[in-house]
Amino acid sequence: MSAFWLEFARDAMACRFEILLHPGKPENGGEGALEALDTITYLEQVLSVYIDSSELCLINERALKQAVAVSESTFALLQLGLTIFEKTCGAFDMTAARLSKAWGFHQRQGKMPTESEIETALAQVGSQHIELQEETRSILFRKPIEVNPGGIGKGFALDCAASSLRRAGVLDFAFHGGKSSVLCSGSQSTNDRDLGWRIAVRHPEQSERILGFLTLHDQALGTSGPANQFFYFRGKRYGHIIDPRTGWPVAGMLSITVLHPSAGWADALATGLYVMGIEKAVAFCEQNPDVSMLAILPGDRDGTCEVVTCNMREGQWSSTK
Repeated sequence: MSAFWLEFARDAMACRFEILLHPGKPENGGEGALEALDTITYLEQVLSVYIDSSELCLINERALKQAVAVSESTFALLQLGLTIFEKTCGAFDMTAARLSKAWGFHQRQGKMPTESEIETALAQVGSQHIELQEETRSILFRKPIEVNPGGIGKGFALDCAASSLRRAGVLDFAFHGGKSSVLCSGSQSTNDRDLGWRIAVRHPEQSERILGFLTLHDQALGTSGPANQFFYFRGKRYGHIIDPRTGWPVAGMLSITVLHPSAGWADALATGLYVMGIEKAVAFCEQNPDVSMLAILPGDRDGTCEVVTCNMREGQWSSTK
């Protein structure tokens, strides 16, 4: 096991991206890491809804009136988002930003909306209204909606940047965006590439408490949960993860972590499966062997929790209990 790793970091997409590499393996690993971070920077400029000149902002502004030609990266992101939208029967939806705004989570100031506000927001949600025109690589909206990559963008960026690393010959690395989206290739060990990388899983509401460890080998994970964004109204807690089909926040799980070969898939499915609820999430994993899940549910007593796993490889999850 390496005594230390080289670390490369950059702030982007409202979080910190970090890459861990083995020193000198390969010799040009540092250059590859910087190129990968440059990929993240480029994608932020193209995909951010907070940069007025980005392609997503131009799409949201113009695509209802005319088809908007976009780059390969933007088209690929929207293709992926639409695929996962259909795969999850709408539980993951890139167009749900209007609902977040109605509930105040867009500015991290949760509030209870009126029924009318929820209905108005719901009328402007639905990825089925996005038309992808492959011949011209253009986007057209059939209804007034807006796309926000918040639930998929970091994972998509990790996939693109990891491809850059591999092209540079870097095969052993751990790469994360904000710690909730992680992609690992090869191994933490310099001697055995099959060992993978060991990732700590903390209690969603007690960050000092480690529940166990996941081992990732050529695999990504995405985590979703409402621990950091919620508010109380008349004694009931409302989290920021909203079901785009009903317009209401979802409750039940403390968090869900999804493992998949693609970080984009893992990122989006973490939201989609959280919205589905534990029973449907388990059923989804059972029907999709390439999707693994670790869900943390409230326990019978205050301060306790229950861990539910599905499709984990042997030895991939080790509990601290």
